[in-house]
Amino acid sequence: MATHLSKLDLILETITDGVLVVDSGGVVLYANHAAETLLARKPIVGQSLAIPVNPNKNSHQDINLIRPDGLAWAEMRSAPVEWDGQPGYVIALRDITERKHMEMERQKFVSLADNSMEFISMCDMNFNSFYINEAGMRLIGLDSVEQCGRTPIEEFFFPEDQRFIINEFFPRVLRDGHADVEIRFRHFKTGAAIWMIYNVFFIKDSTGEPVGIATVSRDISERKQAEAAMCEADRRKDEFLAMLAHELRNPLAPISNAVHIMKHFSLDKKRLAWCHDVIGRQVEHLVRLVDDLLDVSRISRGKIELKRELLEISTIVQRAVETSQPLMEAHRHEFSVHLPPEPVIVEGDLVRLSQVVSNLINNAAKYTDEEGRIRLTVERGDNEIFIRVRDNGRGIDPSALPGLFQLFYQVDRTIDRSEGGLGIGLALVKSLVTMHGGEVWAISEGRGKGSEFVVRLPCLPQAPDVPVFYQAGVKPTEGSFRILVVDDNRDAAQSLSLLLNTVGHAVSLAYDGHAALETALAERPEVVLLDIGLPGMDGYAVARALRQHPALGTTHLIALSGYGRQVDREQARKAGFNGYLTKPVDFDELQCALTQPSFPEQVPG
Repeated sequence: MATHLSKLDLILETITDGVLVVDSGGVVLYANHAAETLLARKPIVGQSLAIPVNPNKNSHQDINLIRPDGLAWAEMRSAPVEWDGQPGYVIALRDITERKHMEMERQKFVSLADNSMEFISMCDMNFNSFYINEAGMRLIGLDSVEQCGRTPIEEFFFPEDQRFIINEFFPRVLRDGHADVEIRFRHFKTGAAIWMIYNVFFIKDSTGEPVGIATVSRDISERKQAEAAMCEADRRKDEFLAMLAHELRNPLAPISNAVHIMKHFSLDKKRLAWCHDVIGRQVEHLVRLVDDLLDVSRISRGKIELKRELLEISTIVQRAVETSQPLMEAHRHEFSVHLPPEPVIVEGDLVRLSQVVSNLINNAAKYTDEEGRIRLTVERGDNEIFIRVRDNGRGIDPSALPGLFQLFYQVDRTIDRSEGGLGIGLALVKSLVTMHGGEVWAISEGRGKGSEFVVRLPCLPQAPDVPVFYQAGVKPTEGSFRILVVDDNRDAAQSLSLLLNTVGHAVSLAYDGHAALETALAERPEVVLLDIGLPGMDGYAVARALRQHPALGTTHLIALSGYGRQVDREQARKAGFNGYLTKPVDFDELQCALTQPSFPEQVPG
């Protein structure tokens, strides 16, 4: 029996829970080492303790312990027992001070969290969530805290971000005790991404040891959308500046060539008149570009004032058609106009409304192939009219429709700039229509299916439709070269050809990539001056095709382009060009390039 008791004493002395035996008056009859440590009293046997016990049955409760070093908490279980022939109680004490401190801290955290509009949550040291505040659950589409507890932590995040969170971010939290990152949460109902600043830190006990993990996160989706919009605007600005440089250089090239011819050579009346015509046409083109830019500037600053008057819609249409007729005739388009039989009156600015209709016709003409059809229809509704410009041209991808009327927007951002333009015509249309109290939109079933632009304007009451139709419907001298000039801008190609002819070179012309290949194979030029922005088969493709023919492998290829960035020059070099010149080409620089043996290093223009 003594051996049995000694083994029991050994067990009681080694366990971490405190064990006491007290008599009915609370005097300690027995205490193990853990009890003396927990109560911070040694020796304790013979001392009286004020510990609440149930005299008739077993009891279980949490109690406060007042110790010299402060307040502690213990989980107490007690039961009646007879000890050495007298009644008493056996008491087991388990230290729960850390747990109580954590519960109190958690309660303070929860009270704060429940009144916060930010996403606040808590999880254990294994990142198992057990609490999210109401605002956080609403933000990410959770229905209950229970759903939170059942959901693996990685599923709170957008799928593309889960690997980073598990493999990189959480290890950093465990290593440093805190971390923050801008990350996408996942909305549990819609699957949408929600950008958050995710701030994570340890919850610590009174000794400074981590016992849990808390997060305080803020929704930054609006800020991210604003940043994305700024990046998109910045990208479009850069694209616009590159396009502007290209569009300005294109007319400057034939102007520069014509001026050079007039300065350095004696010309007969025919050639002089031709130079004047080239300069006049290209200056008109420059004026239109500048006018469009000024209009955009004036509208954006609210500087345009409308000269309102009562206008018959046919007057607006007639002026617009007169402006756009040359472009349609150049493409041999079939053009028809359908107007109501009775006068339809609108209140507006004749110049600006004619500009709206003309811009839409020009847009249709630019994106409709030769001999295609363009139809302008005016329909009257209840106190409003609809002006429709319909074509059977290239059509528009439905995904591009929402952005069509944005400033500097370009549907086709290819090297082929054959239609020209700065992406401001439709933006002008929308601004001017809006100023007249109307709206404009575009309709297209997709690529190759044509498009329709519709303008709605308020009008004075009037009425049905009768159609009115308009139908738009040399042997080289010593030191000279056989040169092929390739440019879809005929004025630029012809003026450059004239310049080269004048100094003794034999020049052939081609206006697109396929014609360039045919001419090069037939005439075997020594030099090809090749525009990069050709429609269809661009200059890079032509250069690569030329290099594939053994007979043209040593032909000197010089790129001509309105783009002057270093990346464009590098692309030309890889395509097989020997040289790269930006428009308008300086003639002395061109003559030097004709004899340049390899691709020269140049400073971007």
